[in-house]
Amino acid sequence: MSNQPQNPALGSIRTELLVGLIFAILALIGFLIATIYMLAIVPAFYAVAPGAPGTLIMGMLITYGIIFLIFFIISIVVTVRIYKMYKAANAGDVATLKSMNSIAWGIIALIFSGLIPGIMLLIAHGTIQQLQ
Repeated sequence: MSNQPQNPALGSIRTELLVGLIFAILALIGFLIATIYMLAIVPAFYAVAPGAPGTLIMGMLITYGIIFLIFFIISIVVTVRIYKMYKAANAGDVATLKSMNSIAWGIIALIFSGLIPGIMLLIAHGTIQQLQ
């Protein structure tokens, strides 16, 4: 531990960011599974019986797989950002925490990483803004 006195608000920020990080990681796992399922597993079943309906379904599955892949990539960026904020809160680095804090990232997390990570970032935003 450092010799600096810890700000009591950092404890709640750490908790909010940790919950957001855990659920962002769960979203990553979900997007990864969905992407693999849509791009690799299901098309393999339709490849054995080619035909017009199979081709249409395979095209839809590949489209959905690409959408899940985009969500997965953006979710990785959000998860890394939450992790960096969590590390800064753990170290008591208020300057880094404040520089990484924004409502826009909370909204991006809300859209791409799920409801809980987004809400946790938005809740932490207010507390981080109040830090001295």
